[in-house]
Amino acid sequence: MSPSHGHLPLVSLSVLFVAGCIGDAVTPVTATTSETETPAVVVRGDLHPKLLLTGELQAIEAHEILVPRTPLWQMPIRWMEADGAFVEEGQTVLELDNTQFSADLEEKRLAEARATNELMQKEADIAVELADREFARQQARIALEKARLEAAIPEPLRSRREYQEKQLELTRAGVALDKAEEELGASREAAESELEELHIAKDKASNDVRTAETAIEALVLRAPATGILVIAENRSESRKYQVGDNAWVGLAVMKIPELTSMKVEALLSDVDDGKVVAGLRARCTLDTYPEKEYWGTVVEVASIAQEQDRNSMRRAFRAVVHLDSSDPELMRPGMSVKVEVLPAVVEQALLVPRAALDFSDGSTRAQLRDGSWVDVTLGACDGARCVVAEGLEEGAELEIEG
Repeated sequence: MSPSHGHLPLVSLSVLFVAGCIGDAVTPVTATTSETETPAVVVRGDLHPKLLLTGELQAIEAHEILVPRTPLWQMPIRWMEADGAFVEEGQTVLELDNTQFSADLEEKRLAEARATNELMQKEADIAVELADREFARQQARIALEKARLEAAIPEPLRSRREYQEKQLELTRAGVALDKAEEELGASREAAESELEELHIAKDKASNDVRTAETAIEALVLRAPATGILVIAENRSESRKYQVGDNAWVGLAVMKIPELTSMKVEALLSDVDDGKVVAGLRARCTLDTYPEKEYWGTVVEVASIAQEQDRNSMRRAFRAVVHLDSSDPELMRPGMSVKVEVLPAVVEQALLVPRAALDFSDGSTRAQLRDGSWVDVTLGACDGARCVVAEGLEEGAELEIEG
């Protein structure tokens, strides 16, 4: 047998083997693909729903540091303690700009000094005037007594003319005394009126000084308690307050939280309206310490959804969860928290996989195996399945979009 004849069978077998491998490789792949495409099926079973929210840790009670009432409705912040600093009771934590009050204080002190000097000058002038009036009255009284003695001498002891003149002098002395007493009384009344006005002006100037001094002193805010200082959110700037920001009268720009009782303020998307109500239990996990879990109860859900920030079109309901216990060593206001709200178990309900549902156009739809679409009304959901209220029957097979 020649070498060429000896190799021909091997080549043929190799070609046949490769062809067989190719054939075997294609056919099983097609068969496996068709066999492994399992449709989503609507089944009946129990659902343990949970709704995942994100929130922020806050203290239930806190000592607020308010901008004091002053003649100005808003004032710039000149200095403030650092956010998160540990402060002692009575420690200075915030200073508001007192420039305008300081300038006004100097003017008010000058006005008080002018009013005081004017009052003292007027009191001195009035004292001199009243002394003159009193002296004139005393002179008139002496003159009257002298005229009375002269007029008391009987007419037979002097000439008739002299007697009549003494009687006339007595009358004139009486009139002069009455006039002197009247002028003294009028001067006293006028003096009392003038002094009263000047006292009022001086008191007003003094009150203005005290008000300005009190306002300046009030612009230095001190910690009402010992604890961790938390700076409030400046909503107009979507950040916390900083030096230079304007603070309005009555606004809480800082607070010192009580870490012994904590809550979570979470946001519930408006598309989940009604799925969270007061009384539901919730499992909370701090993002900083994911290994620790804290249980709590939903105590409040806002009735109106609001924008999450000024520039956002998304709206959400504010949900408040009170924690059963606190951990003052770890918990700090402002920490981000994952909240799993756990509604009641739904027993023996029709369940559909979430992956088989289409939410793209604002409504909920599902595609059947024959390619048709049906509208679906859902109940509670968990991470993988939802309760079917209307639109699908048990055993229905659905397509799952890739």
